[in-house]
Amino acid sequence: MKKEKKVFVMGKVYTITETNTSEIEKAVQEDLDAYVGKDKVEFKLCTLGNVVAMFFNRPLEYSTLGADPRESIIGEDALIITGDRYNGFIMPSPLPPMPYLGHIIYNLEQSDFLEIYKESAKRLGASKIKDAWLEINPGSIILRVQTK
Repeated sequence: MKKEKKVFVMGKVYTITETNTSEIEKAVQEDLDAYVGKDKVEFKLCTLGNVVAMFFNRPLEYSTLGADPRESIIGEDALIITGDRYNGFIMPSPLPPMPYLGHIIYNLEQSDFLEIYKESAKRLGASKIKDAWLEINPGSIILRVQTK
């Protein structure tokens, strides 16, 4: 029997099975549409072995925001991944205070974000994370989580 994977995304922990990926995608997509607006971010989920990849497809060029996509994550991306502040959800291991979003671009070091994400996932009951990393492109942000 395969060990079940539980992943934290958009304020909830989802149990991934071989047959429910599309259901999780639909639920996360509905929350994203309500949080940031319909058709602003498209969510996809992929699993391969013990790695879960979460794709947040959205057009955004970090260089125009003064952020380095190899080292930083902007506040808005951190919020769409975690769901922090959506429907009253507050991460157990909080993100640093951010200025009012929309007027000031807030950048967070990826290493800091990933530690906060992993600690919150642990406290929320997600699978233990061996490693997590981000890939940020002009058209998407991808969070990959390797479970233990």
